[in-house]
Amino acid sequence: MIFSVPRMSCGHCTSAIEKGIKAKDPSAVVTTDLDLRLVTVQSNLTQSDVQTAIVGAGYEASAA
Repeated sequence: MIFSVPRMSCGHCTSAIEKGIKAKDPSAVVTTDLDLRLVTVQSNLTQSDVQTAIVGAGYEASAA
């Protein structure tokens, strides 16, 4: 799954997003690209659950 996170701009942002996703699925693989502001997630969670986790971390996200 790939999400566009327009306000993700620093290491703190990526850490908060990764922490939010891993709180719901500790085995998730989360990769971030600050230049493109994309988050790629490999997880058993649904796309909606991952998006909710990113929003819960304080960032707007949409499927890319």
